Parts: sequence; C-alpha cells; structure tokens
Amino acid sequence: MPRPLLTDDIIEKAKQDKKNLEKRLQKELESDSEIAQKYDNIEKELSKNLVYKSRRIENAKAQKRGKLINKWLLIVVLIVALFFVAFFLYYF
Repeated sequence: MPRPLLTDDIIEKAKQDKKNLEKRLQKELESDSEIAQKYDNIEKELSKNLVYKSRRIENAKAQKRGKLINKWLLIVVLIVALFFVAFFLYYF
C-alpha cells in the first residue's frame, strides 16, 4: 500500500508553523509602527475590493435569476393564451 502524501504529523506540523508565523507577525506589527500602518492600509484596500466584488457577483446572479424568471413567465403566458384560444375556438 502506498504511503499517504499527507500524514497526520505533516498536517500538525503545518498547523504549528502557521501559528508560529502568525505570532511572529503579530509581534512585529506591535513593535514596528511603520509595518503596522502598511498592513492596515493593505487590509483596508482588500476589504474595499471584497465588497465591490461581492456586489458585482450578487448583481450578476440577480440578472441571471431575472432572465430565468422572465423566460418562464413568458412560457406560462403563452401556454395560457394557447389554452384560451383553443377553448374559445372549441366552444364558439
């Protein structure tokens, strides 16, 4: 049986490395105000971009949903009109 690529030890080591990096970054941000200011600016820009992308995605979804609803509404109206014409021609 082949050895798994990711063992529990490797995954646990990666989690520990990530925690250590986050702690080190936090310490550096606390000690160096210039880096902290740059980091804050980058976070603000990223959050603005996320909101813009989210709105754009939601607008695209709404347009797609609107087109689908309009298509089905047209189909239903045509079927009702067809039944009305058939009923009218059959009885009159």
